[in-house]
Amino acid sequence: MSKNRKKQGHFANKRALIPVVAVIAVILIAIIIFKSATYGKRTFEAGEEVLAEDFFRRNGSGAEFTDKSDDFDISVPGTYTVYVKKGLLPHKCKLIIEDTIAPTADGKTHNVYYNQVCEAIDMVDNLVDATEVVATFVNEPDFTVIGNQDVTVLLTDRGGNTTTIQSVLCIIPVVAEVVVEAGGPIPSVDEFVLFGTSKEIITTNIDTAVPGKQKVRLKVDGFVYESVLNVVDTKPPVVEVQNCETFVGVNVDAERFIVSVDDATEVTASFDGTVDTSKAGTITVNLVFTDGGGNKTAKTATLTVKEDNEPPVITAPTNIYYFIGDTISYRNNVTVTDNSGEDISISIDDSKVNLNVVGTYQVVYTATDPSGNTTTKSVDVVVAEKTYDVEVVYEYADRVLENIFWDGMSDYEKLWAIYEYVYNNVGYIDHSEKIDWVQGAYEGLVNRAGDCWVYACTTKVLLDRAGIVNMDICKIPTDTRHYWNLVDIGEGWHHLDTTPRVDGPTIFYWDEATMMEYSRNHNDSHNYDHSAYPVVP
Repeated sequence: MSKNRKKQGHFANKRALIPVVAVIAVILIAIIIFKSATYGKRTFEAGEEVLAEDFFRRNGSGAEFTDKSDDFDISVPGTYTVYVKKGLLPHKCKLIIEDTIAPTADGKTHNVYYNQVCEAIDMVDNLVDATEVVATFVNEPDFTVIGNQDVTVLLTDRGGNTTTIQSVLCIIPVVAEVVVEAGGPIPSVDEFVLFGTSKEIITTNIDTAVPGKQKVRLKVDGFVYESVLNVVDTKPPVVEVQNCETFVGVNVDAERFIVSVDDATEVTASFDGTVDTSKAGTITVNLVFTDGGGNKTAKTATLTVKEDNEPPVITAPTNIYYFIGDTISYRNNVTVTDNSGEDISISIDDSKVNLNVVGTYQVVYTATDPSGNTTTKSVDVVVAEKTYDVEVVYEYADRVLENIFWDGMSDYEKLWAIYEYVYNNVGYIDHSEKIDWVQGAYEGLVNRAGDCWVYACTTKVLLDRAGIVNMDICKIPTDTRHYWNLVDIGEGWHHLDTTPRVDGPTIFYWDEATMMEYSRNHNDSHNYDHSAYPVVP
């Protein structure tokens, strides 16, 4: 090969390298330009807002931080790595947050109860700093000295910058809390106040019977302070229990085992575990008594579960009289008792009664106790046509009231006038047809004769027409029946019996105690089913 050819080949190789070098140069220039678009690091003062566009040298509008960036907090000094992006490629930069500004604040006067402590930050007001500030006492205060103390507080932020402020600590002559046992006496003012020429408790509704914290206001030398009375219950209840009996299938309450309870707060009784009364026998029951403070006392007792072969007893009137067009209550004066002491439900079968046709029918009452013992009782329902016109009876009653009432009478005076009229104007005979109260009232107002039924019905219609609230009441059946009235003139229910009696008492506006005492002394003359009537005071 000739020299010229060799030279031509060498130059050809050089010419081939020129494009490669050019590409590399372009890439290097692009990298330099790309890197020079952002600041490698930026420093910000704590609390200053940091934006992604702040890292671009020119026109960073629209820039954003990428997910690869460290989570940074402008209130926490430190160095963070962030990635900012405007376009396709992110730029890696350093974010430096520094704190060079010391905190500012004002001192203040802070009140503390005797022998209570506070934190240094409690003595600081109007604190301003971009980072977290720690407050410490330069010299620890004495919290046992009543009065004012000058206190120096050192404030140090996250950047190590410090500021000191002067504050005043006031130890007031009042304790923060007084603890007493539930049921104990109310503490004296000296237990709340340690020092003072004039001191008093100005809270009036202090209660040591209920566990818990109560605010107590105190006045000391003209200044009002507030403390706390902490009522605690640390003593468990003292309980005496007894053994009990029940019947198969009849549950018992834990309270039935209590003979006595001694505790300052309310005590609840419960069983620890289940009590099985499904079969006869004697079992041990575990009892737990818990007071208002959560203190518990455990006791054991025995429960004797007996077989019950005694059915319930149904007490009902011999007959029920009904007049076509009236309303009827099959439950009126019907009671059920059982040796189990349980409330026994009663079912009523009136399917054979036709209240639209005159005749005598039977209604059947059935009661079953928890042991399955069943009792049935049949009562005749006498359905009759109404033979007395109530409007006529009302006319007679209104005439009577016109003669015995005058203007300005009180309800009590009206009641006495009605009592006197019936008592003095109806003669007693030992019989009446107890079918219709209208008939009974008619007999009393027109014929002026009858037994207790007539007296009660006559009194009823006069009370009704006078606008006095009243109710019929009937003695629990024994070998005789007796009827009288209950009245209420706004002072609660009272007994009113206009029927003359052998020993001549005036049973007018009697309370329950007076009536029951009289009844007991006269062969239960006015004994009645209290559950069937309103409470008489």
